Amino acid sequence: MASNRSVRRAQEPVTYTCALCDSEDGVRWYCNDCQENLCDRCKETHIRGRKTKSDDVVAIGEANRQGDKPVPEVCKLHSGKLCDLYCSDCNLLICSMCLSKTHKHHNWKHFEDEFSIKKQHLKEHMTAISVKIEHFKNETSERHRVNEGFNDNIDTMRKEVNTQRTKLKAEVDSIADAILAELSALEKGESTMHKTDCQRSEKKVEELTGLLEQAEMTNTSSVSLFETERSLRTTLPLYDVNVKYVSPKQPSFVTGSTDRVLLTEMLGELHHENQYEKTDIDSKHVQRLSKFTVTPQNTLYGICPVDDSHAWLSIHQYQGLVLVNRDGVVKETVKLDFCPYMIPMVGTKDILMTSNPICTFVYKLSLHNKQVTTFADIRPHKARDISINEKDEVFVSTDTPDIVVLNQSGTVIRKVSIGSEIIRYVVCLSSGRLCVVQTIGGSWTDRNINITDESGTVIQTWTGELDNGQKVGSMQLCKMSFDKRDRVFVPDYKNNQVYILPRDGKQAVCLLDQRHGELEPTAVGVDTCGNVWVGCYDGTVHVMGL
Repeated sequence: MASNRSVRRAQEPVTYTCALCDSEDGVRWYCNDCQENLCDRCKETHIRGRKTKSDDVVAIGEANRQGDKPVPEVCKLHSGKLCDLYCSDCNLLICSMCLSKTHKHHNWKHFEDEFSIKKQHLKEHMTAISVKIEHFKNETSERHRVNEGFNDNIDTMRKEVNTQRTKLKAEVDSIADAILAELSALEKGESTMHKTDCQRSEKKVEELTGLLEQAEMTNTSSVSLFETERSLRTTLPLYDVNVKYVSPKQPSFVTGSTDRVLLTEMLGELHHENQYEKTDIDSKHVQRLSKFTVTPQNTLYGICPVDDSHAWLSIHQYQGLVLVNRDGVVKETVKLDFCPYMIPMVGTKDILMTSNPICTFVYKLSLHNKQVTTFADIRPHKARDISINEKDEVFVSTDTPDIVVLNQSGTVIRKVSIGSEIIRYVVCLSSGRLCVVQTIGGSWTDRNINITDESGTVIQTWTGELDNGQKVGSMQLCKMSFDKRDRVFVPDYKNNQVYILPRDGKQAVCLLDQRHGELEPTAVGVDTCGNVWVGCYDGTVHVMGL
């Protein structure tokens, strides 16, 4: 708080001296160009001077500079008073009247003292700004450098891709040319044989025609008749028509199927980290890309995305699989003699299937010829859900605590047991981890999720904890899916929700809110772009963009 002496000193009027006549009377003006105080009389002379008539002369309270000495502003509350004091409590410039009326018991300083402090702070701020400018300039320069290197790397890989494409094309052309050359050789051989055979037959026709004419010219004398008959009896057996003509076997060309996985391995595969991995999912920002209903309008059991715009669907009580695009247009239908249930893909060429009602068989559908074969018989267990791990091992849940593991030949290679509760659904995550839905006491509506290692040891359990601090009660969890970041997408039929369980988190995020309007989701699938296909009880499919 200021002392009485300081208050009295602060209340003393500020006086200025005219720079031209040294008078202290009427010094109310200031020349910004000459940086001089002026009285009323000298101000008039100043603005009439030949060299100074264009100078910027203003009221002294409006001066914008006065050498090294700061010029106070005129108080807006008290006319004629200068704000030559500073209230530290209010961070405000004040005049002596403001001090006596409003800021009397506040801490204050003289304007000049605080001005030097603020000026120093301003310099420090300016220095900090310069440092930050330099930092962001360097950051921009570094970003340009990284971008240039990134683009150079892209160009290099683009050249490598085109080189591999040229090599593959050359190999394909070489194989095709070899087959075409073989066909030409077969064609040439057949042409030669055709000409030879025809010439031989034509020669025989000519010879037999001569014999016929000879017989017709034979007279009735006994000698010539007997001679001709004897000659024909000897000659005709040489022309045996009972010799079966053997036609050349027709060659055939069996077209091969396009194996995209094998082609990818031959061409090469792009490996890169997701640039935006750390982006959190917020249901308010989830966008529904499309919505459609498949026919027949029945519960969707399985959704198996093929790429970023197509997915195979298995439907309750429907004997077949349906391939749809993201707009719901049916692109292909495969008829079966059973109702498929769960449907993971093996690469891009085959689909494994269980059936509904569930049985001991796992079936395989080859997409190139639409042939269905029995992939495995896991009796006494019954096959329910299927998932395939990074090693191409097939994991089959069995409505028991056991998971049967098969190789790509359909042979049982081991079993994985997880606790004592029934396993309904299974998803193979990276690094040998499994994510399973297990019932509690066999109940349809009391379920939880366990994350295990490849031996079945539970690493993590989720029982409904959400990131907002709440916990879901009774749940009916259905067919799950996962994305490249090992986030598990779990549909909850009972609560009209799809939960997202992070790779290393014990709390799930709700994918949907009321505006999305999904009712009773029964299956989810994640496509190659990370879009989530949600299938519902009534046969509706929602494609959600994250």
